Amino acid sequence: FDSFGPVLGDNHHQKGVFFKGGLYFATPKPFSVVIFDLGSGRWKKPIGGLPSQLTFVRLVSDEKGKLYLVGGVGNNGISRSIKLWELGGDGNWVEVQSLPNLMCKKFVVVCYHNYEHVYCFWHEGMICICCYTWPEILYYLVSRRTWHWLPRCPSLPLKCRCGFK
Repeated sequence: FDSFGPVLGDNHHQKGVFFKGGLYFATPKPFSVVIFDLGSGRWKKPIGGLPSQLTFVRLVSDEKGKLYLVGGVGNNGISRSIKLWELGGDGNWVEVQSLPNLMCKKFVVVCYHNYEHVYCFWHEGMICICCYTWPEILYYLVSRRTWHWLPRCPSLPLKCRCGFK
């Protein structure tokens, strides 16, 4: 399909997330979520309004048909909290969880407010949040509604800043 450039621009940090027959993308500021319908090959109108004061947005979908939004909330491009929302049946985002304060501080230090290095994916009941410059993974275990850090691989040197790929 040729129509991605005009809609997404230079937003190569957010990959499409498959959900209900389409690819969902978060657009750069001003943030919105747009849908590319794979059946018709056309763009659909953005879905419901996003939460306010977002500093970055990433999308994740699970195998059960749920769409999640991971986002930083703050001012002037600095996240003061990281939150998780789920897309409700009415097309509105419903807050699910907030990252605990100490974990949020570590995450913000890890990515240095450079959110282009942040990416998310779904893996076996977990929403994984990674940074290309840090060898640990922050994850949210959906079944238990808890946040955790998956430590760096022990075979990496202690001062490794290579990130997780």
